Amino acid sequence: MDDTIVAPATPLGVGAIGIVRMSGRRAIEIATRLFVPRSKSGVENFVSHRLYLGDIRDPQAEEMVDEAFLVVMRAPHSYTREDVVEFQLHGGPVVIQKVLQLVLQEGARMAEPGEFTRRAFVNGRIDLSQAEAVAEVIQARSEKALSLALRSLKGERGRKIRSWQDRLVNIVALIQAHCDFLDFDNEEELPLEAIDKELTGLRAEIERELACGDRHRILQEGALVAIVGKPNVGKSSLFNAMVGWERAIVTPFSGTTRDALEENILVDGLLLRLVDTAGMREGRDPVEWMGVQKAQEYFEQADLVIVVLDQSIPLEKEDEWLAEKVKDKPHFVVLNKSDLSSRLEKRDILQLYPGEEILEVSALQGEGIEELLEQVGKRIRAEMSPEDQTILVNARQREELKKVLLSLTCAHHSLKKGASLDVIGLSLEEALREMEGILGTGVSEKVLDVIFSQFCLGK
Repeated sequence: MDDTIVAPATPLGVGAIGIVRMSGRRAIEIATRLFVPRSKSGVENFVSHRLYLGDIRDPQAEEMVDEAFLVVMRAPHSYTREDVVEFQLHGGPVVIQKVLQLVLQEGARMAEPGEFTRRAFVNGRIDLSQAEAVAEVIQARSEKALSLALRSLKGERGRKIRSWQDRLVNIVALIQAHCDFLDFDNEEELPLEAIDKELTGLRAEIERELACGDRHRILQEGALVAIVGKPNVGKSSLFNAMVGWERAIVTPFSGTTRDALEENILVDGLLLRLVDTAGMREGRDPVEWMGVQKAQEYFEQADLVIVVLDQSIPLEKEDEWLAEKVKDKPHFVVLNKSDLSSRLEKRDILQLYPGEEILEVSALQGEGIEELLEQVGKRIRAEMSPEDQTILVNARQREELKKVLLSLTCAHHSLKKGASLDVIGLSLEEALREMEGILGTGVSEKVLDVIFSQFCLGK
């Protein structure tokens, strides 16, 4: 890692500013050759973390490229713990590409995706779980996802894992000391009950984290909310009212919606993937039948289902069939067209949906939509565990935690069966190694390549 890397730190395109970032041993040297400051001080003498105005010049053509700011961040007080230099330019793609070209001519090389963060990890500024949190912050699609990713970036995820490690190390040390200094047949000095209690607690905590796996998916990808019902009950009108614009075509004819329409909305900081589906009935032509099949697919995948009824028409067989279908999924019952005369009694609806709260709305006039969105947000949040009880492991970390749990379970079962202490210790040591994998200790270069290849260029 003796080479100096460079990459644009802002998206290529027209904007107010564009940033080109360098990191490495020669970063300040290269900046000295390209940047002519307005101050009397040379770049090599710039105060760290302070902006300086000047001109970027092509040393070969001896011509000005841009008027810019330059900031030097000296090691080890930088993102990578190396010398870092940033050119803050006018945000045109030609300017950015030209500065990149000059830096490359001076001996730097283009950074690989995520290489700046990888250097921060390798140089010990952050652990691997924090490095992955950087990507989660960038990719966050809701306020809640951002908030929890920032908690991990600040080290909360790593602290939780290290607290588990410390507890496990104490157990392993106790067992090793017993094996080294006491007779193997004498277990009176070993607090087996305390070890059993600690292993039980550790397993329960990790199982709880794994059980919250859907929370990470919902916060990062959004909760899938499917609007379902028989044809012409106002699903598309409700969809448009919730989205806030005329996204779906609405007509007085049944079967208008032939495909599923999806739109992202934010409700109280939560990202919702709202889906308008085709009417649930036997398709009258092949295209409508394909739409019904697509609706059923979304229904199966949905985190929450909004069942729409039309109060201006009586209940039919399709309503009974749908009520049976949704009973095992989180759902709301929405009584639409509250602006029309009702031909439905709530007691009839409650026979199909006993104990359910029925929300009355008028999608056409917008009545009850705000309350519906509020209730949807509350229901999604209720399906997730409280924020302070989860560290939101990602997919890779989740697989590592499963291995940890398996090793702890093996050790615990061996303890219960009275197995030898060295056998129990081996399983616990394996669990420790797997925990280290979450934080990055001993992780192979191949795994690191996969993790950081998912980062954006310049980060």
